[in-house]
Amino acid sequence: MDISIGDKIIGKDAPVFVIAEAACNHMCDLGLAKQMIDEAAKAGADSIKFQTYKAEKLVTDKAVAFWGDEKVSQLEYYKRLDRFGKSDYLELFDYAESKGIIPFSSPFDSENATMLNDIGMKVFKIASCEIPNLEFIRHVAKMGKPIILSTGAASEAEIEDAVDAIKAEGNEQLMLLACTLSYPTANNNANIRRIQTLKQLYPDTTIGFSDHTEPEPNMVIPALAVAMGARIVEKHYTLDRSMTGSGHFFAVSPDDLSRMVYNIRLAEQVLGDGKLGIAESEAEAWHSARRSIVANQSIDAGVKIERAMLSMKRPGSGLPFSALPEIVGRIAAKKIGKDQVIESGMFE
Repeated sequence: MDISIGDKIIGKDAPVFVIAEAACNHMCDLGLAKQMIDEAAKAGADSIKFQTYKAEKLVTDKAVAFWGDEKVSQLEYYKRLDRFGKSDYLELFDYAESKGIIPFSSPFDSENATMLNDIGMKVFKIASCEIPNLEFIRHVAKMGKPIILSTGAASEAEIEDAVDAIKAEGNEQLMLLACTLSYPTANNNANIRRIQTLKQLYPDTTIGFSDHTEPEPNMVIPALAVAMGARIVEKHYTLDRSMTGSGHFFAVSPDDLSRMVYNIRLAEQVLGDGKLGIAESEAEAWHSARRSIVANQSIDAGVKIERAMLSMKRPGSGLPFSALPEIVGRIAAKKIGKDQVIESGMFE
């Protein structure tokens, strides 16, 4: 099922939808957030995504950090990053639209989901950790907007329950992301074959990949995901990986993002449509490189053609090898010169 988001189509035959996951790497600085939008647009991303929450609604004061080298509590960590409100998102979204890139955010509570819907957000992303939160999922689904649902660390049954909850609200505009819920994800844990598993389970649903691996010099992992069938690629993104206080350390830089987009577009080009046969680009080589039946000696008119008189040589403009049984034993209707390509009508 194709899904429209702004002027973009997401689906099997549409270009891969590339999301620069800015999260809260803007550190609640509007200037920094706008610079992130500028660089994401310049890199060729289709969309930039943020995260919207209030720390007190997200975690208890006892929850500990589970990523990187963070030593603070989750509450302390998230309180530094939850200061953007409705007016800030309005300004950011308007700015992103003016730069030709689709803005949206992952809400982590119903109030923020409603706020984002009220300002006209075009698509919702529900994070992997919210998969069991069916009340929240139903709240988002009722808004009737497209939903991108990440599935990291979720069982088949949990994914099915979440999908059913969305569709029970009459919302069929669903996309699923394969994901590993680990920050960062070691390469040997990326498990991009989950893309194929989701494609088998949900053949009519667009499947993508949320990549948490650390950026490597060639930025090939997202392109490999595309080769496995991903039609959406999401990657955490920052202006400077050396920054602290958010998920900068495993995010891609603007240069990384540019390489990633280039590789994804290259993967789309080389994958093709998988059809067998003679492609238009192969026609010249097909004609010149294949062999035809040719006379390997001069054959006079009236002579019975024997197998020893014939060879297979380039080009392929004459009769193919499969026609040999029809030619051997026939009578030459006219003189055939040495190395002449055999064609219909040369024999009786």
